[in-house]
Amino acid sequence: MFLAGCAGIPVSSSSSYVKNLYRRIPYTEEGHYRVVDIFYATSRQIKNTKSPSVLFDNRMGDGLTCGELTVKIKPNIKIGKMLPNRMKRRGLIGIQDVRKTEEDAFIKELNDAVKKSPHNSLLVIVFGYKDDFEATAIKTAYFSYLLDVNTPVLLFDWPGDQPLLVAGYKTARSYAISSGPYLGDLLTRIIREVKPANLWVKASSLGCQVVCDAFDQMYKYEDIADSDTEISHVILAAPDVGENEFDAQFRDEIAAFSNKVTAYVSSDDTALLISSIINREQRLGRQKVKEHEQLEETKDMLYLKSLEPDRISVVDVTPINHSSYKHGYYLESPEFYNDFYMRLFSKDSQVNRCLYLLKTDNGTDYWVLRSSE
Repeated sequence: MFLAGCAGIPVSSSSSYVKNLYRRIPYTEEGHYRVVDIFYATSRQIKNTKSPSVLFDNRMGDGLTCGELTVKIKPNIKIGKMLPNRMKRRGLIGIQDVRKTEEDAFIKELNDAVKKSPHNSLLVIVFGYKDDFEATAIKTAYFSYLLDVNTPVLLFDWPGDQPLLVAGYKTARSYAISSGPYLGDLLTRIIREVKPANLWVKASSLGCQVVCDAFDQMYKYEDIADSDTEISHVILAAPDVGENEFDAQFRDEIAAFSNKVTAYVSSDDTALLISSIINREQRLGRQKVKEHEQLEETKDMLYLKSLEPDRISVVDVTPINHSSYKHGYYLESPEFYNDFYMRLFSKDSQVNRCLYLLKTDNGTDYWVLRSSE
């Protein structure tokens, strides 16, 4: 009788539930998949193959290659451990097509997409060390789909897929530095010609080095390095950038380019600990504290106050950092997606119920991101 009664309880079908997921991001349907289009620009070298789709290797090219790529995604995909190759094998997500476009035509297509978007916006994403072009494109599609913002997305890709050795990491870092000017010139052209009302730049890990060097390139142009801020928000997650380099390089540039900057940091980031040893310099994304409760006395980012304290926010993700190598929370943590979304659309940095504030001795605000459970 109990089971018969339960059978009569009205429930939503799984298909109905799936249709209600991630409805803001524009997509088309192909069978059981949702298909999304993403713009890309890469500093990689093109492979010489007979494949109809454009392929890239892990070396620097002679210039920038631009275009669009199509990605199919199963709509019931969930936030979790980001393993691009496994997700591709399981058919959860995969690239359908990569098309190359001449740069002038690419800028026009980008301009059309931005003008049609409800926020007149563009989200630029830069990832870090380890993954090839296909895996990076999958990560971009995964991130933009789960973030669920109706905006054109531009992946800036660079040859970060070097061997997982000290020499390989050093090669990747040199490519990140060399790729920065390409991104800088592309952002400059977007600012001059596309003129999005909301230009958001999100970088993670060693991709933050690319952004730093991009800003260094942009600072050479007088019309960009003026008193007007052209970028709405720069978000750096687990930044694999030296503290001293960030301090010296961003002091003037952050005021010139971006209205807001948010740096997500953690005290237990294993990947950045290894990077600190290799580079012999503390990385921006890793704190030196041992006990989370001691942040008021021991936090190691007081130098940021000498930059632009009203524009820069530091968010500690240690309490919610359960990702692989304590590093990939920017793809694997629901709380991060939630906070990231709020950074884009909220003028007040504290509008998020998962944040709490610590006041340091010198008065600097220090935000900590905690679990919503």
